[in-house]
Amino acid sequence: MKSKEIPNLPSSVFARRAAALAGAILAVISLSAADPAAFEQSKKEAGLLVYGNIAADNFGPAAAGFRKKYPWIKLEMLDTGPAVAFERYYAETSAGRRSADAILAAAPSAWVRFAQKGEALPYVAAEDEALPKWSKPFPGVYTLSTDPLLLVYNKLLLPPERRPKSITQLIQLAKKYPQDFDGRLTTYDASRHPFAYAIHWTYVNRYGAEGWKKLAALGPLTRPEGAGSSMVEKLTTGEFTAIYFGSGLTFMKRILDAKGGDLLEWSLIGDGTPVMLRGMAITRKAKSPYSAQLFIDYLLSHEGQVALGRGGLTPYRSDVQKDEVPFLTYEQIRQQIGDENIVIIGYDEQMLADEEKFVAKWQALFPSVKR
Repeated sequence: MKSKEIPNLPSSVFARRAAALAGAILAVISLSAADPAAFEQSKKEAGLLVYGNIAADNFGPAAAGFRKKYPWIKLEMLDTGPAVAFERYYAETSAGRRSADAILAAAPSAWVRFAQKGEALPYVAAEDEALPKWSKPFPGVYTLSTDPLLLVYNKLLLPPERRPKSITQLIQLAKKYPQDFDGRLTTYDASRHPFAYAIHWTYVNRYGAEGWKKLAALGPLTRPEGAGSSMVEKLTTGEFTAIYFGSGLTFMKRILDAKGGDLLEWSLIGDGTPVMLRGMAITRKAKSPYSAQLFIDYLLSHEGQVALGRGGLTPYRSDVQKDEVPFLTYEQIRQQIGDENIVIIGYDEQMLADEEKFVAKWQALFPSVKR
């Protein structure tokens, strides 16, 4: 099967700005995949500080692999949340304080702003040529993983015939069994978090009026939440019976590792699985740019992608085989539901322009959301 080119790449305006900025920065800082100085220079740097929104248990295998490969680099990962990662970086660097050397986050609109501001160091990774074009949206910004948004349900509360495998089926089941679904569905609150907004905006942008129609059917039945942790808790206690657009990063590993294995089950969304491109980049004001270079190179390598997969993220390198990771690869998603049912959450500048209007319309469909 031929790899599908993913749309929603940055506009030519952003591309021209980024290219011009790249030249200016590279004239000052020499960082490239072929730079032999990176290895030795990293030993002179004072550790590696990374901001993002990946839980320690999810990133654990990759962190351990990086530390084993580069034991002299002190890696500090802060799980700040997607929006906070960027805002904290802006605030700290504007005050002249030490801040993130790299950012790893699922926050498309924040990455667009980051690229507009010229804050991504346009480093060309050692693995650049092994990666698909769609995974490199801006100079220096790479895709860490391709994480699907899932359907997740409580198996004790929903017998097999009531466990949806698509949004269309979920709506049909909710009409047939209102006692199981009315007020007992949840999803991420698109009015509160950029991550959630990106999911819902992209879904509607892909399916148009039909997408709005489906959200209109689900909205009155749904009590949106702000975090995956609260969704898990309420799903396991029975307050919720099902989640739609649940983060694969949150649920796949948790179901396998923890008590939820006998209680919870997940499924790809057969008629449209949103897939989040989790971005990463070295920051323009990094204090440890060489350590960050080695970090990016490791995470994009076959070894690094397999380690990410063991933590619950979804690797997208074509040479990562399904038997190397316990969950999914991007290729497996394609094989299971087909390219036509993959809804890539990319980097579209229109997402920024639409936010206020979209959120107001979305809130009107979800009456339980407080304005």
